[in-house]
Amino acid sequence: MSCFVVQSPNASVQLHLCLQEGRLCWSAEKNGVALVEASPLGIDLAQGAYDDGFTLVKEERGVIDESYSIPAFKKSLCLDQANTLTLVVENAAGRMYVDARAYDDGAALRLRIPGEGACQVKSETTGFAIPQSAGQVYGMKYVFSYEDHYHPIPRCDMAQNNLAFPVLVDCGQGVWALYAEAAVFGDYGSSTLCSTEDVPMTLKLRQAPDQIGATETAFPLATPWRVVLCGDPGDFITSNTLENLNPPSIVEDASFIRPGTSAWSWMTENDSTKDPVRCREYVDYAAAMGFDYYLADGGWPGTVDIPELVKYAESKGVKIWIWEHSAAIRSPEIAEEKLSLWASWGVVGVKIDFFESDGAHRVKQYDYLAQIAAKHKLMLNFHGCMKPAGESRTWPHVMTREAVMGGEYLQNFSTFLPGGPDAAHNCTLPFTRNAMGPMDYTPVCYETYLTGTTDAHQTALPVIFTSYILHIGEGAEKVLAHPARPFLSRVPAAWDETRVLEAYPAAFVTMARRKDESWYVGGICARRPRNSKVKFDFLEEGVAYTATLYADDLSDERPFDVAEGALPAPDAAMVAALEAMSQRPAHHQHDMHAMKITTFTVKKGDVLTIPMSVNGGFAMTVDKA
Repeated sequence: MSCFVVQSPNASVQLHLCLQEGRLCWSAEKNGVALVEASPLGIDLAQGAYDDGFTLVKEERGVIDESYSIPAFKKSLCLDQANTLTLVVENAAGRMYVDARAYDDGAALRLRIPGEGACQVKSETTGFAIPQSAGQVYGMKYVFSYEDHYHPIPRCDMAQNNLAFPVLVDCGQGVWALYAEAAVFGDYGSSTLCSTEDVPMTLKLRQAPDQIGATETAFPLATPWRVVLCGDPGDFITSNTLENLNPPSIVEDASFIRPGTSAWSWMTENDSTKDPVRCREYVDYAAAMGFDYYLADGGWPGTVDIPELVKYAESKGVKIWIWEHSAAIRSPEIAEEKLSLWASWGVVGVKIDFFESDGAHRVKQYDYLAQIAAKHKLMLNFHGCMKPAGESRTWPHVMTREAVMGGEYLQNFSTFLPGGPDAAHNCTLPFTRNAMGPMDYTPVCYETYLTGTTDAHQTALPVIFTSYILHIGEGAEKVLAHPARPFLSRVPAAWDETRVLEAYPAAFVTMARRKDESWYVGGICARRPRNSKVKFDFLEEGVAYTATLYADDLSDERPFDVAEGALPAPDAAMVAALEAMSQRPAHHQHDMHAMKITTFTVKKGDVLTIPMSVNGGFAMTVDKA
């Protein structure tokens, strides 16, 4: 057996490629903890099978050390630093290249086959073998909309369902793995994962279930990258490894790419976008809140004069997005005609809905829509779509995608799937779906629908979730009258820096994000009360900051713990009482809408204990004083 190892720049991650008796397999580990055990590697084409009978031709090694920026992203600078290995092998079908990369927070590989002319991919035999020593596995059964929960899956049930990417695995010793794919385009299409009853812990790649027959593509052939991200769960939130594996941006002039918050009337009033008067009222609401946009969702054609709405919105300092069904632009020619027309109206973005397929035939539509939209300087929002796979680098003007059970499900649980987006779901998404790319969850609902969470929890979601166009789900009048209005009026949609302060899937998440010189901190928890300890280590040394906290109102039980040195300054007795109470868990908040707003000062090194109710949370702004 011949084995080849590529390790990450800091040597913590190792990816192994082995050739034994003519077959290839791969595995990966972090700090000696198995991420993926020995897994199959190969591809079957109509022109020949590349899965057995291999001999080694040569190996090639290299180093990547680059940086780049994305106009709308979760950080201002992306580092692309990896060590690379390419194995060149041959069998009776021909030559195949296996590209492997090791990053400090993950490993990736893909297959390439040279040639020219038409090519048909019958199947890919590559897999991810979950380590036998692994603990909990979180996965979502594949549905074309990706609108379901990421549930814990018992080993005995692993083969019961076709799973969607990503899959989250607790590998032990504080190391987690996220199985993913990157650089998914229409020349190959997206994949799913499934196992067998005989080998339930080995998840093998399968083409999209709705794709009939072989994938029609062309030589030279390259598969999407097969990726395992690794580290603690918070590392998945801050990683840009999936983006590293995607090609550079197709956008030459990115000045039209402007992340921001959008007023959105459809969630609470489905017929509102058929009413020109209501659309204008929502433009007024956006202007009052300082929002950048209003989305005229489904229903506007034939009822709302969009050019007139654009002019009205411009007078208020607001820009307009519109909605379209993907079936109405199923060819590049029609897409060119419509996107060109809408751009001439002054529309700045288009939400395109109901793709409902991962097959290469449909993924091609994403490709040409992104190309045409870039040409006409239009931003895009894909809905009813497949999950992203790091394409923000290539298509920075695709500001977000749905592919999530989000706020829309609050309208009527029974119409869709049981349960809806509850607190545990919210505490799982940052490490699963949102780790793949921006997510149009459409957060924040206070009163219109039952959420099972507190208002403070809902207020935190724009910080916890990443979407470069942020659609606020609650109705205009309720947001305008809500005590969290000041927070929602200023929370950004893109960030310069993201730090995860504490996190555990399905249980809790606390993170701090910076935009310019201000920080925004959000925390949520699920199913039980929890005290969140915010350590202000991320602040600048020697600078005083003013913090405004929007927290669950537990005043009937106990106040939140003001850190020493903060204002208002408690006396010694109060400090002692607060310290004693901070050792006890938070209690259930009976009024889920009650919120306590407090302003005080903090500095680097302070620690603030914030009690959260069951399914509670908090949001906080931190500005230089």
